[in-house]
Amino acid sequence: MRFALIGLLGMADSMARRLRQQDVEVVGCDEDAARGKQLAQETGLVATSSVVAALRKLPGDSPKIVWLMLPDAAVDKEIKNLLNRLSFGDIVVDGGYANYRDSQRRGALLSQSGIGFIDAGISESGRGVTQGFCITVGGERDHVKVVTPLFEALAAEEGSAWSHVGVVGAGHFARMVHSGIESSVRQAFSEGLALLQGKTNITFDLEQVAQTWSQGSALAGVVLNDQVAKQGADAATDARAVNLDELRWATIEAVDQSVSVPAISAELQRVLGARCR
Repeated sequence: MRFALIGLLGMADSMARRLRQQDVEVVGCDEDAARGKQLAQETGLVATSSVVAALRKLPGDSPKIVWLMLPDAAVDKEIKNLLNRLSFGDIVVDGGYANYRDSQRRGALLSQSGIGFIDAGISESGRGVTQGFCITVGGERDHVKVVTPLFEALAAEEGSAWSHVGVVGAGHFARMVHSGIESSVRQAFSEGLALLQGKTNITFDLEQVAQTWSQGSALAGVVLNDQVAKQGADAATDARAVNLDELRWATIEAVDQSVSVPAISAELQRVLGARCR
């Protein structure tokens, strides 16, 4: 399978490397031409200088798949450009951090021209190249079926860590909720480790305690393991690294549904406060 990957920064770089390890043909395009050339040298990816050039590298006898890994502010412009260059039956996948309502709107726009749209909510442990990704997918079943080989190649747990969770918008909605949970849990770990560190009449080896928790307890998991690697209580969630938009969207959704989410709401306020300091 050959497809176009538009945007090669950050997670997209790891995705391209994992796909190339499995001999998936990736046609990459990035506004930084040097980035694409470097990745091509290291992985065998086909680097192109423009989206138009990338599309020309795709097979003409099957649906073209264009996977966007762009800042959300650039997605609408790119979709507008693709509307003039893709044909009935082609498919656009958005794997960036988008509001699910924007994904629904984009999907409706593309469907008017018979172009499929899939929103992919992608999460990773920081080891996506070697371990793979967790992917929640929204879109029509027929479109998802076409792109399934890519999801399986990217997914962790030998290709099983992905699922088609619903209609267009569902993938990004699930990713939004995941981000709210992850950020809240990381902060809870930091606060708990700070309590251990602050106990003046008992000296705890924070890494030892956390390592013990990470083996067989209910707290075991990658979030705790990452926390250990960052040395315990000093690893309070970095407000700059948190996707503030996703926390905000999750909190607004909770208000709309009249669902109480005190942990996620508190984390939003904490991140806002930290960024204002």
